[in-house]
Amino acid sequence: MSNSASSEHGLQITDLRFGYGLDAPVIEACTLHVPKATVHGVLGCSGCGKTTLLRLIAGLERPDSGSIHVEGIQLAGEGHHLAPEQRPVGMVFQDYALFPNRSVRKNVMFGMSEGSKRDRMEQADSLLQRVGLLDLADRMPHTLSGGQQQRTAIARSLARRPRLMLLDEPFSSLDAETRSETREETMAILRASQVTTLVVTHDPAEAELIADEVTWLSCAQDAGRS
Repeated sequence: MSNSASSEHGLQITDLRFGYGLDAPVIEACTLHVPKATVHGVLGCSGCGKTTLLRLIAGLERPDSGSIHVEGIQLAGEGHHLAPEQRPVGMVFQDYALFPNRSVRKNVMFGMSEGSKRDRMEQADSLLQRVGLLDLADRMPHTLSGGQQQRTAIARSLARRPRLMLLDEPFSSLDAETRSETREETMAILRASQVTTLVVTHDPAEAELIADEVTWLSCAQDAGRS
């Protein structure tokens, strides 16, 4: 762990840089400190690296330089790189990435690695109750609404007991009425879980509505907090 990393920060990014070759920088000198158990919004124009930033935090990409810590645990930097499955990080993708051939319950159980099958089923049902989907536990993903699919994805991510949750444009595919309701439900679940959350969105009004603080990510420039 770097001496400059603090366990008081839910997420600490320092001088992070990433690009596709020397002539194609995507993230340049990004520094970001997110207090533990808060919701932080990330805004930026299309192609500025918002999703790439989430992928770097999740371990799906390796930074060129800089460091990433979650609650003082070093995920990347100084020659260190934790594999995605070793990181205390949950990620909800824009398309939810549910397994179409697994029931809602089995999708949630997929995120678990410990305990007997019975224990994992009970844990999955407990999570589904928290997100209001226990009655739909045996349904298949394609029979769910967009909001229900998202809550399933959140329950699956929470099953790993993450210290940090990453949400990539989580409400963009929903219609206006569903988006408002789902947004309220989702943020209530995450805040009740006391998990630090980073939300990428293209909508400034939405970011201000759901986040405690907001960062604007410029194209290959510093990330500056507003």
